[in-house]
Amino acid sequence: MPNIMELLSSPGLDGVRPLVGPLDAVEVTGVRLEPRPDRLAAMPAGTVAVLLAPVPGHLLDVAVRDAAAAGAAALVLTGVTEAPHGLPAEVTATARALAERGRVAVLYADGDLAGLVVAVERAVAGSAADALARVAAAAREVSAVAGAPDRVAAAAARALGVPVELRAAGPGEEGAAAAGPDGEIRLAAPARPGHAGSAVRSVLALAALAAAGGGHGDVPVRSRGRLLAELLVAPQDQAARLAARGRALALPVDGWHIALRVEAGGLDATNRPKALDAVMSQALTLLRTWDGSAAHPTAPGSPPTDTVQWNAALVDDALVLLSTWPADPGTDGRRATLARARRVVDRLAGLRPEAGLRCGVGSPHRGPLGIRTSAREARAAVPRDAGPPTVAAHDAVGLDRMLLEWYASDTAREAVAELLAPVLALGPQRAEPLLRTLQGYLDHNNSPARAAQALHLHRNAVGARIRKIVQLTGADLNEPDVRLALQLACRAGLSTPPGEPSAPPDLRP
Repeated sequence: MPNIMELLSSPGLDGVRPLVGPLDAVEVTGVRLEPRPDRLAAMPAGTVAVLLAPVPGHLLDVAVRDAAAAGAAALVLTGVTEAPHGLPAEVTATARALAERGRVAVLYADGDLAGLVVAVERAVAGSAADALARVAAAAREVSAVAGAPDRVAAAAARALGVPVELRAAGPGEEGAAAAGPDGEIRLAAPARPGHAGSAVRSVLALAALAAAGGGHGDVPVRSRGRLLAELLVAPQDQAARLAARGRALALPVDGWHIALRVEAGGLDATNRPKALDAVMSQALTLLRTWDGSAAHPTAPGSPPTDTVQWNAALVDDALVLLSTWPADPGTDGRRATLARARRVVDRLAGLRPEAGLRCGVGSPHRGPLGIRTSAREARAAVPRDAGPPTVAAHDAVGLDRMLLEWYASDTAREAVAELLAPVLALGPQRAEPLLRTLQGYLDHNNSPARAAQALHLHRNAVGARIRKIVQLTGADLNEPDVRLALQLACRAGLSTPPGEPSAPPDLRP
């Protein structure tokens, strides 16, 4: 038998709203329309009682008490007036306390009460009619978001009333899969008995096809990856034609792009394409999940989103992951993308240690030619040596390399440790925000306003941190030599990749 929380996911109960009381305390055994609240004490345990007329506040307290004494699952109010705080005016503090203590849910419903009763009876019975209603509801919802796996999974979960996740099914679960433009899409949900299980299996199969790009969006969704691959390898004089095709397929070619190139150096040429194809699906799922459902490309004609979008293509025995931004991501966006790259490669390397995954990250560039430029930079940045790091960013002027070579010397490390010792003594959690603020402040020529904008801090917070650093170190930030020494110290320490032996623990990002 379902409880109230599970019941509310049933088709036909969209107009029912929880007010007060627990939703998972009592299993629902039935439903009845009740014209007289004074008869609630006699109703069977587990009943959902739908009151046909409004009940004044002092009588509602009695009704909730009687429903709780009878072991009712819920009391459904109708035709009440809402107060400014969002609850019906009739729901008093006493009624709320009685509902919590008596383990009875108080709900509100408007619209077709007869349809509400039918929907509850259908859900309680777990009948074929309920299963069919859930499948029909899922068909409407998942088709509206076809091509967006995370949104499809959420729609399927709402229709079924059980969690639906983007992964392979485990023991005791139902699963479905379909081939999508970025690899195979897999969905999993808890197994259910009887007709409910039939609904789960049917909805998962339907949802997997929709998530893979089925329905009206099938051709555009499946074509984006192939077009991106063509844009990366075609001659430059064909870029304009390919960009026009990309716009028609909702590939955001006109935004700002940062490319990631993932190579599988641990595999031979025969096994590499298949492994990278599987990695592509997993990487896109992770990146789009981390960046939110809006990160999936919009359908043609839809307004652009204000978040990063991710696309992928297999090119030259490598995987290219393309992040696209509506505006110049700047330094913060580049750092965020580098952090995403490290996180996704770490996750995938744990799943496929034999692949020897390595990743290069390009710089932000705009437009169709910017895609190609960032992809070339990402290719040049892929680490070639054995051992860490497995992710590296393109360094246009070689500054990072020069800093790391300088910082590898014992003399430089001792100088940095001595210069920043009072700050480092605070511990990593307190020292790192101070050092990043100092770096931003020095990078912007001692301007608190510009540093605050770059760091997404209030100007007063920047000023307070700088004063704290000056107090601790005694440094005169108006002296050019002192500023240069501190700037080199911050940059060398904070830019050292995780795992580099030359990075002191207190300065690792």
